[in-house]
Amino acid sequence: MLLDMSKIECKKALRTLELEAYSLIVNAFRAQGDLNEKKMKILKELQFVFRISTDRHKAELRRAANDEKLYTIAKRLSCGECVSS
Repeated sequence: MLLDMSKIECKKALRTLELEAYSLIVNAFRAQGDLNEKKMKILKELQFVFRISTDRHKAELRRAANDEKLYTIAKRLSCGECVSS
C-alpha cells in the first residue's frame, strides 16, 4: 500500500530523514564523550552515504560541541563518581 506522495515529496522526505539521522548520530557520539578517530571515520562514511556537505558536517559538529545537554551527559557518564548526581 503506497501513500499518495509524489516523487518530489518522497525525495524531500528522504532528505529530511538523512539530515535528521546524521544530526542524531552526531548527538549520540557527542553524548558519549569526545569524538575519537573511530567515530570521525564513521561520520565521514555517513557523510558520504547521507550526502552531507562539508559545511553541514562542520556545523553539526559545532552545534553538538556547544550543546549543554550533550556536554552534561558526557561529563556525568564519563566521570563516574566525580560529579554528583
